[in-house]
Amino acid sequence: MDNIVRWVHSLEDTGSQPFLHGNELIVTTGVRHSDTKWLPDFVAMLKSKGAVGIVVLIGTYIPSIPENVIAYCERDSFPLFTMTDEAKILDMTYELCRRITGMEKHDSALNDALRSIITEPSSLRSHSRFLAREGFSDESRYSAVAACLISGSSEAADATSAAENASVRIAIRDMRSRSAVFTNKGILIAVCQNCTADDIKNLCECIKGALTGYKTFIGVSESVQGLSGIARAYEQAEAAMISSVLSDTSCSLYRNIGIMKLILGVRDRGILRSYVSENLGKIKAYDSEHDSDLARILRVYIENNSSVNEVAAIEKVHRNTINSKIRAVKELLGSELDDICKSRLLIAFLINDVLNVYDEKLNTFKGA
Repeated sequence: MDNIVRWVHSLEDTGSQPFLHGNELIVTTGVRHSDTKWLPDFVAMLKSKGAVGIVVLIGTYIPSIPENVIAYCERDSFPLFTMTDEAKILDMTYELCRRITGMEKHDSALNDALRSIITEPSSLRSHSRFLAREGFSDESRYSAVAACLISGSSEAADATSAAENASVRIAIRDMRSRSAVFTNKGILIAVCQNCTADDIKNLCECIKGALTGYKTFIGVSESVQGLSGIARAYEQAEAAMISSVLSDTSCSLYRNIGIMKLILGVRDRGILRSYVSENLGKIKAYDSEHDSDLARILRVYIENNSSVNEVAAIEKVHRNTINSKIRAVKELLGSELDDICKSRLLIAFLINDVLNVYDEKLNTFKGA
């Protein structure tokens, strides 16, 4: 009974299943049938296609509901309603569709307001009264969740289908205070008010299961105070989401992403590209010109505490080969690989990873 009804639709036989997209309440009169033998298969088809219930007109064509249909609906928790007045069915259908349309317009206005303050924090003043009327209190605490969906070929999916998924919407609806889920530039965004850790966990599980064929990467912000903190919460969630893509994990919490907070906190990508160029530009240029792998070997070397033996074992080559490549790196850099230099280079590698995520996987969302 807690299902979300997306529309009311009239169907009379199992051949109508291509018209169902999920979350419809189905009305049937049995007008095309001389008995009720078709009803069990019809109800089972509706359940399998994601319908949320059925309203049956009891009268000339369906004098009563067969016991096996009632048993199926009770066993599978599929809501079954009966009506005896065809005119009232028309009234009910009209009223529900009117309410659904009104709710969608209402939700759209709310989502537009939240999307606006996330993309343009200065717009909060013009939306604060509306948000207050909608139950978004300035006294509340807010968390944000950001999610993107990417296929095995690095193709990004628009998260609209996931945002509209019934389980995701129910998870948002069931939170203790008014919350919302919507999309912006292909990224699913949830703004959760006064939510618990279990609320967030449940929502993330729903998002992960909302769209098959794509891998979901989710970022979760810390809890922030007041409406003015929502934009900051989203920035944190987005940073954690990108960290999730980098680490190939389904979900990352902002509080756990370490130095990536600093890197992803730089909004000007030109600064990031400049840092990579200053520290890795010569090596990357050499690799490009000579089809070599000095940059990759250097990173493995740094990440393994400068152990030539470890790198040789990982690369399955003689240690002299590694020594030769590290000498070439030092010559290109014009310096020894002391601790300060290695720290600077590792940061450059991490920034380069972030830029690759932006350019290759999230280009659909963020632009070049």
